[in-house]
Amino acid sequence: MITNNMQPKVAMLPLSEAQERLLAVIRSRMQLTATTVSIFSALDRTLAADVFSPIAVPTATNSAMDGYALRFADVMLSTQQRWQIVGQSLAGHPFEGEIPTGACIRITTGAVVPADLDTVVMQEDIQLSAELDTASLVIKRRPIAGQHIRLCGSELEVGQLVLQQGTVLGPLQLGLLATLGIAEVSVYQLVRVGVLSSGDELKQPGEVLQDGDLFDSNRIMLLSVLKRFGCDVVDLGWVNDDPQALRSLLQTAANKVDVIVSSGGVSVGDADYTRQVLSELGEMDFWQVAIKPGKPFAFGWLNRADSECHDQISPVWLFGLPGNPVSAAVTCEQLLIPALQLLSGQQVQKPVLWPAKTVQGLRKKPGRLDMQRVNLQVTVDGIKAESVGTDSSGMLSSMMHADALTWLEQQRNDVEPGEDIWVQPKSCWWR
Repeated sequence: MITNNMQPKVAMLPLSEAQERLLAVIRSRMQLTATTVSIFSALDRTLAADVFSPIAVPTATNSAMDGYALRFADVMLSTQQRWQIVGQSLAGHPFEGEIPTGACIRITTGAVVPADLDTVVMQEDIQLSAELDTASLVIKRRPIAGQHIRLCGSELEVGQLVLQQGTVLGPLQLGLLATLGIAEVSVYQLVRVGVLSSGDELKQPGEVLQDGDLFDSNRIMLLSVLKRFGCDVVDLGWVNDDPQALRSLLQTAANKVDVIVSSGGVSVGDADYTRQVLSELGEMDFWQVAIKPGKPFAFGWLNRADSECHDQISPVWLFGLPGNPVSAAVTCEQLLIPALQLLSGQQVQKPVLWPAKTVQGLRKKPGRLDMQRVNLQVTVDGIKAESVGTDSSGMLSSMMHADALTWLEQQRNDVEPGEDIWVQPKSCWWR
């Protein structure tokens, strides 16, 4: 049995305390596993080790322009009008030979600059000789020493740190690895996350609604955002309001996944069984967070049913999200995503907050951090935040149309027009 000296609390936790609490518990128990994959399979994976450059970049001094390479010392010492062209250096086909004093070579972008040359004159700054039997040119504009030259190692030196452990590999990072000739990379195993929804009132899209029924929107929403995050996602389906059915599903899922995300069943209703079953199968660390929307949120862990020694294996983390879709989306953003960043080996990102002023008054009662949906306007006087017009946690369309969420402090009262507030722009997970 996992033990933790932080006992469950009944009182609402401030959001910052809830975040710190769940991250501390996970950090104390998590076990990260690395694997090696091809860079062609590494998009959105997380680096498990620092990457150091095995080569210099560029590998050789080369030209940044199409033009002609020469010695700048010849420009300073010579009064000649014409420069003899004695050869060329093309990308992939370096010039081999000697370059006499006062001579130059034709060179293309990316081509190696011979060791005894140090300046490139652009094609536009020369005039080729009109004499058909003479390969020569006239420089129309005096060059600057070292111009249009990319020195060997000027971007990266051998042994230089290129990418840090915990970096999420996007297209630019993968391109840089390819630049270095790195074909395989060590990444963390994907977090395997199971998603389920609960509630007798839920019907699946395509089914027929009866009186009192609702379509299950949370499961597809959460499955989608977790796929976009980069988890190995498992659809655990729907379970009705039956503690035995929920218990059976969680016990089966606990041997297949690293994290279970449920929606619904964490409030105080007679048919809300998630907290009860979680306490039976493992431990609940806390329940209820002082945010609006999203107050009923459960965090805890399950013990794997097939293990006799639970202290030597990672627990199966359980996040019980509220059933209202906006509440589920908000708690996913504020509490679940940071936990998944930690479990994926990434740096936990702090919320991005922008200062703004309200366009109209906002209703607010002290007691919870209030995350109201607003649209933003950028003006010469700063960012203006205007309510989308609804505060219902059941209206998912309001979340879709909003640009941001307010961060109205826990003890704040009503907000007057023109007051300063903080807003959190909608993240990439929801766009």
